[in-house]
Amino acid sequence: MPWTVRDSMTQGGPYVTVVGAGHGGRGLAAYLSLSGYEVTLYNRTIENVLEIQRLGGIHITGIVEGFAPLRLVTDDMGAAIRDSDMIIITVPANAHAWIAERMAPHLRSGQLVLLMPGRTGGALEFSQVLSANSCTSEILLGEAETYVFVSRMTGPSSVHVSKVKNYVRVSAFPAISNRRFIRRLRRLPLSFKLADNVMETGLDNMGAMLHPAPTILSAGLLESRGGGYNHYHEAISPTVARLIERMDAERVSVARALSLSPMTLLEWFEESYDATGANLYDAIRKVDAYRGVGSPSSLHHRYVLEDVPTGLVPISHLGRLVGVDTPAIDAVVNMACQLYERSFWHEGRNLSRLGLSGLTPADVIEYVNTGMRAVEVSLLEELWSIYGMEVDEV
Repeated sequence: MPWTVRDSMTQGGPYVTVVGAGHGGRGLAAYLSLSGYEVTLYNRTIENVLEIQRLGGIHITGIVEGFAPLRLVTDDMGAAIRDSDMIIITVPANAHAWIAERMAPHLRSGQLVLLMPGRTGGALEFSQVLSANSCTSEILLGEAETYVFVSRMTGPSSVHVSKVKNYVRVSAFPAISNRRFIRRLRRLPLSFKLADNVMETGLDNMGAMLHPAPTILSAGLLESRGGGYNHYHEAISPTVARLIERMDAERVSVARALSLSPMTLLEWFEESYDATGANLYDAIRKVDAYRGVGSPSSLHHRYVLEDVPTGLVPISHLGRLVGVDTPAIDAVVNMACQLYERSFWHEGRNLSRLGLSGLTPADVIEYVNTGMRAVEVSLLEELWSIYGMEVDEV
């Protein structure tokens, strides 16, 4: 049964800014508001949130019900984050760099910034953009491997939240900040578990496996019908599922080459949905939550425009770094480039954008754990040795 917010439920929690007023952002903002948190909602296109701004809040139904008042609804980044303790970014991952550029002048030390989700390399790219824009504020930056809600907009100022996930895995960048990061996040009415580092959260990117290939291979049906089919139960046929299995095997091999312990898609389905099967196709057919899921209504959809440049492209580049071939993943990226007549290889997250150029696999893990590249560590060790200090003393 859904519950309705009561006056006694307001807890006086931290000020939170939700960046992005799509399905996920509206659900999160409303849920946090009804849980007693002061919430600001930022959206870069103010026209899309004018009704929420006029009302001063969002109507929410589903697992929680009521009118969720918001502290501020704005397209002014400075005003949006000025007084916030936590900033949760829910925009598509291909907009992370744009958001980081505009956030850089306004961030202040002590704020927490969570990308939900980061996809593959989100926190790494975000950090690079902040540095390029001369942001020196000491923030707690991190990412979630996926989004915490299942939610859908139901009107100009309303949202339906049908499920809050049992937990999502998160990590700070660098991972040495993980304990402080999770302590802060536990102030929210959501469940988080720590991953080892952002390489682990980034390479457990299941959306990049499940979204692009079925969408691209259904392009004719999608365009002629304008969608109207079930993405998971109709677009993922036995043959398409076998292609996804090959892509997933490549993703897992890349992660293992970085000394990580990734979940396979089959393991993820069992953990997330209690769905098992002899193969991926069988497991997907047993996910009841997918029965009501529709399809994109056009090819201009995040299943490709987000998941290819911020999922498949960086996984492929990481594969090259660790010496793992990714022919199935590369084929889907190349097909997307041809179908959309644009270079996702150029647009997407490469090693340079992630700050990983010139690093070895061991260097990559050192970097995501400490925030320092091998050359920087060597220089510090040399400096510290002059003063007779050990690295662990600092």
